[in-house]
Amino acid sequence: MQSVNTNLSSLIIQTNLKSSTKCLNIAIERMSTGFKINHAKDNVANFSISTKLSSQISAYEVAEDNAIAGLEMLTTATEKLDIISEHLTRIRELAELAQNGTYGKASIDAINAEIKAHGTEINRILKSAKYEDEIFTEKFHETRGGFINKVTKRDTSTMTTLASVNENTSISSGTYSISTAEELAKLATMTNSNKIGAGAEFVLANDIDLSVYSDGEGWIPIGAKYASFKGKFDGNGYVVSNLYINNPTKERQGLFGTIVGNVIKNIGIEDVSITGADAVAGIAGYSGEGTIIDNCYVKNGDILATNQRAGGVAGCNLKGVLKNCYTDVNVMSRAIAGGLVGTYSYSYVENCEVYGNVEGGAAVGGLIGLVDFSNQPDGYIKNCILYNNEFGYLDGIFIGGKWWDNRVINYNKYIIENCSYNSKISDLNLIGWEHDYEVEIKNVTQIECKSTPLTSFQIGINGESTDQISCQMKFDIAGLAFLSGTSNKSLYKIDYYLNKISEKQTEFGAMENRLESVLEEISIKYENLVSTQSTIRDTDIAEESSAYIRNQILQQASATLLATANQTPSITLQLL
Repeated sequence: MQSVNTNLSSLIIQTNLKSSTKCLNIAIERMSTGFKINHAKDNVANFSISTKLSSQISAYEVAEDNAIAGLEMLTTATEKLDIISEHLTRIRELAELAQNGTYGKASIDAINAEIKAHGTEINRILKSAKYEDEIFTEKFHETRGGFINKVTKRDTSTMTTLASVNENTSISSGTYSISTAEELAKLATMTNSNKIGAGAEFVLANDIDLSVYSDGEGWIPIGAKYASFKGKFDGNGYVVSNLYINNPTKERQGLFGTIVGNVIKNIGIEDVSITGADAVAGIAGYSGEGTIIDNCYVKNGDILATNQRAGGVAGCNLKGVLKNCYTDVNVMSRAIAGGLVGTYSYSYVENCEVYGNVEGGAAVGGLIGLVDFSNQPDGYIKNCILYNNEFGYLDGIFIGGKWWDNRVINYNKYIIENCSYNSKISDLNLIGWEHDYEVEIKNVTQIECKSTPLTSFQIGINGESTDQISCQMKFDIAGLAFLSGTSNKSLYKIDYYLNKISEKQTEFGAMENRLESVLEEISIKYENLVSTQSTIRDTDIAEESSAYIRNQILQQASATLLATANQTPSITLQLL
């Protein structure tokens, strides 16, 4: 039917022209982008799958970068340990050389100087080893706060203040309060002048900051060798902070220098830097006969004896009692060092804890450096815990060494009972070197302590535990400053350190192998995902070019036919 109002042929051709143009545009888009899915409407299901695959592919790229970074970090650490091992090997050679006995003092001094230089370099390497951040340092360890036993504070408002007492006055009785650093220093002055008697008691009324005594030799201890502190001292649950002492040639250094025959209790000491020659500690350099140190702690800082006998609480404890105390400081001594007490004779230790590291040249014990039985062999250690010291060398976990004078005939057996220690140091002896005296050990157990958090490498794309592998990167060697060529213990220590390095290198090597395996696995997964995504998303250029040509021809044909079809109404008018 010929019609003027309706040109059906034109409409049909227009529809086909639109279709061919649309298909032509799709072919152009696919060939120009390289993707056959450019919008969700192109293929809803495959678009969703492709988007998820893109996320996974990107995640595997990051995981690969993580694994490579971890591998490089471990390589850096291993190379540093190789250098440290070389230094230790040289130290061992020097120590073995010095044991020969054919060298004079000058030669031995030269050997020790080189040993010290190698030790200093090892410490520098450990502290400077970095990959973005420090690799070996920043150790984390078990610790605690406050006092072991709760302290009920005494009312000091009615007590006589020490500030009101003339320092030339002798005090034989009465109870006095101390509120300031100046008053505490006044107690030291009066004690060292033999002005304080056994009947006097002193009670802290406030926390005391001793940072005002942080210059020169620092704090002057309360009590000296021939002018001991004989009174009672109650810290009353308060803390003395910033205790600084720098007397490398003087003995009996601590908050108290010498205490004899009374009670020191309920005092906390924090942030210490104490250096002395002999009998050096946080609470008392020398704790004499009849002294009880109860419910005290020393936390944060370093205690160093340049000669011998360093302890966290007491440098030397003779015929005394130490109970309910703990330390979390680094205790160091050329010889005889203990987390609680340096030298310990005919004394009793009960319910105490050690959290810091202990290091030294000889007689190094986690709790006690040296137990000396030359006076009267008796005493015990009960209910004590050694938490840390996993980076140093101990001659004995509990006791570094014990000495017995064989002239002493009658004695009670020494006892270590109900004590625990860090399982990470189980390869060490419970007691160090011995001199023919039996110690009875009862119910000693190991405990699992908190360690430095592991370094984790995110090598997977999810948050599952299987997507991470972890490694303990932290490592240290304590006590290098006290190695000596003349000490027959040096060879044992060096071998111990070399073994620790070997263990750590083995651990790092195994982790490197795992990371290399991870990289292979990631590569396989990545390639498979990319291949799958390519199949779903990528354009087949040969197919699309054919479609492009076909639709281009159809478009041209439709355009030509449309021109002809549009003339049909004019032809119809010719019939009139």
